[in-house]
Amino acid sequence: MKVILLQSNIAKVLGATSRIVGARTTLPVLSNIHIKAEKGKIKFSATDLEVGVTTQTIGKVEEEGEITLPARLLSDFVLNNKDESIEIITTGTAAELKSSHFEAKIQGIAAEEFPTIPEAPKTEPVVINKNLFIESLKKVAVAPATDETRPVLAGIYFSVKEDELILAATDSYRLAEKKIKLAAKFAQHHMIIPGRTMTEVLRILASTEHAEEVKILSSDSQVSFLIGDTHITSRLIEGTYPNYQAIIPNSSKIKATVKLAELASAVKMSSLFAKDTANNNIKVVVGEKGISILSAASQAGSARSEIEAEVSGGVLEISFNARYILDFLAVAGDDQIVLGFNDNASAGVFKGKKDEDYTYIIMPLKLES
Repeated sequence: MKVILLQSNIAKVLGATSRIVGARTTLPVLSNIHIKAEKGKIKFSATDLEVGVTTQTIGKVEEEGEITLPARLLSDFVLNNKDESIEIITTGTAAELKSSHFEAKIQGIAAEEFPTIPEAPKTEPVVINKNLFIESLKKVAVAPATDETRPVLAGIYFSVKEDELILAATDSYRLAEKKIKLAAKFAQHHMIIPGRTMTEVLRILASTEHAEEVKILSSDSQVSFLIGDTHITSRLIEGTYPNYQAIIPNSSKIKATVKLAELASAVKMSSLFAKDTANNNIKVVVGEKGISILSAASQAGSARSEIEAEVSGGVLEISFNARYILDFLAVAGDDQIVLGFNDNASAGVFKGKKDEDYTYIIMPLKLES
């Protein structure tokens, strides 16, 4: 293989693929990036056997071929190289990299040892505007479980129902649901996608400049996201997702509307004094004309913040994990927040005033005296 690529183009494709590479793996080839030059295009691929990313860039292909090279070393060489272009010449399982001021030889592994990344399922794609998908995915990506004790909770639930896509995630302590209106109708289907996959999808979406839409293709066991020239393929999580709709209150007796900035400031202040308490415990006191945010008494001390609010339906004292509230406020995307409560033992409902299609639920903590 003999190719010449712009340094900026190599940096972009390595940025899309190298994060997938496992740092600790029993298969050495999984630490490598697969590079294939064919028909004027240079394709870069990486996989950890659960998630695979393939993208391509243009370059001058003087001789077709393929090889796998260590992802970290290749990335370090490219990112520290400010020359305009880089030439890659392979001989056997070694590659020589040349530019105006630098030259290196990297030992790789034969391309034949690299696992095959499954192609996208041959199904009708669900097509979504890229920016809408980014915004929606961020709103639910804060909620899945971070451990694999219950695998289904470590994923994000996708449910397609005709012209609507519903995204949901829960770690059993909080729940996020976002509904997206689709431009066409699709056959009803459901799937659970690993949270790590969706983290990578979000990262790649944010760095993709020219693509305006995302295509989602799925089968019974895998899903693919097509974003311009980049394809992300992942296994699906087996199992049945919990009936989370059952915990979403049909209505709220007590409602309070507050400014997001003021609520965020008050919760952050109280959370500073709640770090050494169990579950970052803070108390929300809904009064007749406003809301008080209090930290539980701790060795560090205590804090109390008063914020204005439009309140209806009564008064209430309820405790939450401060981090769960802050996670919601970071992605709510609204300047006003509506809080809904029924009693201090039932889930609190957090919504942006403008986005009726986004719901965030937090289970309360036991009130401390």
